[in-house]
Amino acid sequence: MKKYNKMAKQTKPDFQKYQYGALAGRFLASKESGRYAPGALEVLAGAKGLDLGEEALGFIRGTQASEKGIQTAAGIYTGKFEEKRGEYTPAELANWYGPVLAYANLEKKDQDKILATLNEHDETLNAIREASEKANYIVDAPDGLFTDEQKDRAKKLVEKYQKVLLVINVLDNYKFESLRSDAVTVTSATDLKGLASKL
Repeated sequence: MKKYNKMAKQTKPDFQKYQYGALAGRFLASKESGRYAPGALEVLAGAKGLDLGEEALGFIRGTQASEKGIQTAAGIYTGKFEEKRGEYTPAELANWYGPVLAYANLEKKDQDKILATLNEHDETLNAIREASEKANYIVDAPDGLFTDEQKDRAKKLVEKYQKVLLVINVLDNYKFESLRSDAVTVTSATDLKGLASKL
């Protein structure tokens, strides 16, 4: 199996500690999975996330006191996750995605294509997304707002980043799906304890 790139920027804050906050945000965006958001926030407070220790209970009770508390916490930690992860280049994210690629049982040539796409750009994920959003705005703008030359340059920029953003989006879906079981386990334990107390 191909060896993944080491995250060279070890001095940067570790975005992985916020990943369960981002998972809670994804859960809340889905009607079917929204009930697991509190479990994801509980995992976020624990050793797999922020590792709050004794303070975890206060964090959990505070965030889970209301729907608004859950939504606010999920929003805050999704933002922190995206901000910190965005400081890395796509190539530096290969280790984070490594388990997804390993479990997929891909042929080496397919895995190599995905890793090569992650290695195509030296810019950070934040820089790529910002440049792509600006270029998309120019491409989609009403006629007359930008020159044909500006629109052509913008189209080329959109095409330049299209593949890597697609790969990241698909890998994100599977990465967050792999984290889901932790949140479901915590949620089921809470629900079943509540059920048992009523029996």
